Amino acid sequence: MAYDNLLVDIRDRVAVITLNRPKQLNALNDPLAIELSSALKGFDDDPAISVIVITGSEKAFAAGADIGAMTRRSTLTTTSPGTTSRCATRASR
Repeated sequence: MAYDNLLVDIRDRVAVITLNRPKQLNALNDPLAIELSSALKGFDDDPAISVIVITGSEKAFAAGADIGAMTRRSTLTTTSPGTTSRCATRASR
């Protein structure tokens, strides 16, 4: 399968998945997470694969979450209903 945010290589019984967003230091965003999940599931289901290695391209393994992508989301899509009020209630106790 072809991916936009991953490089995949199989060496013997080892699958190597490389996070490939070097300009963003491989920061995790939704498309990368979806692709990574798909690749992991595919390799996990493949009896010819014994080991899965995840690595990062160029300078970093992963810088963490892609803050730029997170700021483009609305609050409603990143929190479930009632989460904010439950957190506020716990914090005030």
